[in-house]
This record gives sequence, C-alpha cells and structure tokens, in this order.
Amino acid sequence: MTTSAIYLMILSFLGGCGDGGSEQEQVPGVKGEPLDGIRIAWDYSSMQRLAPQGDRSLSWVGYPRVRRLEDGTLMAVYETGGDGEMVYSTNNGASWNGPFITFRKHSVTNAGGTTEVNIANSELIQLQNGDLVMACNYRPTTPEITPFAIVVRRSSDGGKNWTDDQVIYEGGPRFTDGCWEPAFLQLPDGGLQVYFANETPFQTSNEQNISMISSPDHGVTWSKDVKTVCFRAGRRDGMPVPLLIGDEILVAIEDNKIGEFKPYIVRSKIADNWKAPVLADSPDRQYALEKPLQDGIYAGAPYLMRVPSGEVLLSYQTTGGRTSDWERSTMEVAIGDPAGRHFEKLSRPFDVPMDREAKWNSLSLWDENTVVAASTTSFRSPNCEVWIIKGHVIPELEALTGVIVADGRITEEEWGAAFPVFIGHKGPANLRANFRCDEQIFYVCGAVTDSKLVQGDRPDQSDGVFLYLDAENSCQLSPGPGMYRIFCDTRGKLMAEEGKDGQWKAVPSGEIEAKAAIADGSGYQIEWKVPFSAIGKNDRSDIRINFGLREFGGPVPGYEENMENSVPASSNTWCRLQFK
Repeated sequence: MTTSAIYLMILSFLGGCGDGGSEQEQVPGVKGEPLDGIRIAWDYSSMQRLAPQGDRSLSWVGYPRVRRLEDGTLMAVYETGGDGEMVYSTNNGASWNGPFITFRKHSVTNAGGTTEVNIANSELIQLQNGDLVMACNYRPTTPEITPFAIVVRRSSDGGKNWTDDQVIYEGGPRFTDGCWEPAFLQLPDGGLQVYFANETPFQTSNEQNISMISSPDHGVTWSKDVKTVCFRAGRRDGMPVPLLIGDEILVAIEDNKIGEFKPYIVRSKIADNWKAPVLADSPDRQYALEKPLQDGIYAGAPYLMRVPSGEVLLSYQTTGGRTSDWERSTMEVAIGDPAGRHFEKLSRPFDVPMDREAKWNSLSLWDENTVVAASTTSFRSPNCEVWIIKGHVIPELEALTGVIVADGRITEEEWGAAFPVFIGHKGPANLRANFRCDEQIFYVCGAVTDSKLVQGDRPDQSDGVFLYLDAENSCQLSPGPGMYRIFCDTRGKLMAEEGKDGQWKAVPSGEIEAKAAIADGSGYQIEWKVPFSAIGKNDRSDIRINFGLREFGGPVPGYEENMENSVPASSNTWCRLQFK
C-alpha cells in the first residue's frame, strides 16, 4: 500500500468528511482544482455542555441558539421539558448562569377541553436599539382545543425583565396544520421580521410554505399581513433561517423537491421584500451545495450566518456517510462565497457515533475570528444535551516580512500575537502556526499544546509536526516534484521527503533547519528555517501549505490530523500562502 493511500485511510478513519479532495483519484502528475478561501477549524478543547446545567437529569434538551450581546454577554436559549430556557455568561463562556425560564409550558381550558401547551423552537435577537426579542412556538398536545402559535417577548434592559407572551400568529389547532420554527431578521430601516414554516393555509393537503410577518416598531406591534416567502406545490418548504447580504435577503430552507430534504436558499431584494413568493422554478430558489448530494441522503434543518470577512456559512443535519435513519443525523457545515452561493469545504463539528445524533443545530459569531456551533446531541450521553464547540476561521494565509532567530523559542516580538492556523479537532492536543519571510528564507513556527508528550526512539515513533509545502503552487493530486513533507519531532529531529511518482521519497534535509523546545509540560514549540533555494524556489510567488499534527498520546495513538479540508497527499487541497 502506498504512503498516499495510508494517509487517505487515516483521514477516513478519523472521521474526515470534507470535500477538499478526499475522493480525488491520485494520479501522478495530474493537477486538481485548487481549494482556496477560508476554512473552519473546529476546536476539540473548546467543547462545553450548556444544558442541562449541573446534575439535572432531563430526557431531552435541544434546539439551541447562542448570541453575543453588545455588552459582551453570551446568551443561549433552548427548549427542555416543555419549557423554554436560557443561560448566560459574562466571562466569555468560562462559566454560565442559569437556567432561567423564558417561556413556560401551560394549560389551556375552553369549550373544547383541556390541553397542555409545550414550548418549542426558542429564538433570540438583539435589535439595533439594544432591545432583546425572543420567540417560540406554542405546541398544544391535544388537538382541536387551542391553536399552534408563534409567540414573542421583549426586554429593554438586557434581559433582566421581559414582557408577557405576545401571540403574533395563530395556526391550526392540530399538528398537521400548525406553524413552526420562528426565526428573526432586522432590516436596515429597523423593520423586524419573523419567518416561519406554515401548514395552516393547507388544511386539505400535506403541503407547507415559508411565511413572514413584520413589526415596524422593534417588535411592539405586529402586522396582520402574512407574506408567503416561498412555496413548492406538493412539497414542504421548511425550517427557514434568514440572513441579510448587501441589498438582498437570503433565507435557507429545507426543500424536499426529490427524495429527502436538501438545503436550498431563496432570495429577494430588500426593496422587493418578497413582493411575490419564490416558487418551484424561480431563479431565486437555488440548491445550496456546490456538489449535490444523492437523492436518498437527508440534509435538513439548515442554518445561515456570515463571518466578518464576508463568507456565508451554512449548517444542516445529514445522514451522509451514516445510516439512512434521519434521527441519527449529524451536524455538517459548509462554506459559501460572500453572495451566499457555492457552498463547499464541508466539516462536521462534533464526532458523533453512528448510533447517536447531533441535530437542530445553529451557528453564530463568537468573536471576530471564531464561530460557535451549537447542537442537540447525544454524542456524550444516552440523552440529548446542548453542546457548543468553537471553530477558528482560518483566513487566506500571508507570510509577512521579518527576520526570525530559529531557536525553537516562539516569542510575540518575533511572531506577533495572532496565529492564523489551527489544528485540534480530533483530540485535546492542538497546533497553532504562523509564517514570516525575508528575501531568501521562509520561516514557520508551530506551537503545540499537548499534556502527554510521547518521545520514541525514532522520529516516526514520536509526537511532532509535518510541514507540507508545494513550492510552485502546482496543485498536484498526488506527491510529485516540488512537493515536500518535512517532519520535526519534539526534540528537533528532522526528516525530509519529496514527492515522486505519487509517493513520498526520503531526501536530504540540506539547508532546511528545525529547532524544537519543550514548554514546561504544556507542549512544545518548533521553528523551521526553509531557504527558498532548498525547495527549488527562485522567487516569492505563492505556495501551498499544509500541516500535520502527529499525536501518540491522544484517543487514537499515532494519528495525524491535518488542516481542515486538506488531504496530505493532494496539494490542491492545501492552503494557498502569499509572501508579503
């Protein structure tokens, strides 16, 4: 078996699901399409259980939404036990206060009888004026007594006090004709909109559309006018999440056009504001993923967000690569362009066993360089719980000009405070990396957090870091000339290889240097010094780069974890790096 094949097997074993070339046929000398743009690197060490808090035992907790407020407070809403709940943090997520009831389940008695009304689909937004508005879905347990409904509450003091429940839309009084999943959007003029899935207009069929109602005064009063956002005759558009991009409103929906639900995006100019519904064949309705899924793969419950650099992220829950049971779906995230199109570079934030689930998910911004995924998941417990994980946004990479003393000691004076590369999805060990260059030399540093260092007799038995370089940005599908793999272990032992005929071949390290230093039980640091001439490079044109963190003390001894969406044998999937 070739080295390239072994690496692909390792990637598959570790749960790699990205579309960054892992299914490419590796033919020596053949070039592939470059995979450029940002990536999301999920951080195993950042995972937190938000609910249930303490040792409470609850059968189901889920549908989480996390928001950072203007004052820095983090607030998360979700549903459990028939109620809506909230927790919040004032110390950047180090600890969480609560839980507090947001919407309370209750009984309704009238001429039709008595029913319990459960709370579902909690949602939260902070408005331009600072007010908070929450929404939920009333779900009666007994039919024909009281309607399903969309309900809101408001707070003008940062969440200390809330108005009473305000019903803004009523659906049918039975499960087959209800209304579901409210989601907020505020327009530039201050108008507030609520989008929801709506079966109420279709009481003699199984159809469903996406509807929208609006408020002109920050959620104090609501229009009785209900707009139809989109509708596919004979099908069930569902689970809307809106997003504002420039002069357009985008709404992610699940659409069961053929086979199982898939993520679609419908759109309208703000000036048009859904003047007419987006029907089945409208050019304003588009399949979201760049590479379509098979009809039998389920990919529903989508969610949208935008990162500060402009790209749009899409999440959904999917059976892809799992069983056909949609109840055992897992969360998947795709990256689109700034217009909210061409979603690719798939990743899965949580490592979910086949007999468990991660569903009813959401995405939000944690800080300028970090997103957070929130999920209803049983990956750590027989019961569903609310978990979050941070994802570091890896930007387009640049090597700034600077002279480095490559002694294995990484200092802020030399390298700065921001390290754009992160690897650490598969276990508690993680790597952060940065770059510098001068006219003749390329410098690389890697800071590894690892509490269980393994130092074997040989480099291939030791923890360490692979540095992958494609010196000419040649985007090859398998190891070839100009592609290098340079390994340094925790003691600074160096091994160099170059690609040839689809395999890695050992070569002298020559002028390439690497220094390593142990960091007091918390990990180790490596600095590489790579003369451009040592990799056959005569100018400072773009290269492609990848890292592989080798870890023997983790959950899978001896695994190698690469940059998200990177295949170690295929340089077209590595990140492009520019020299500045």
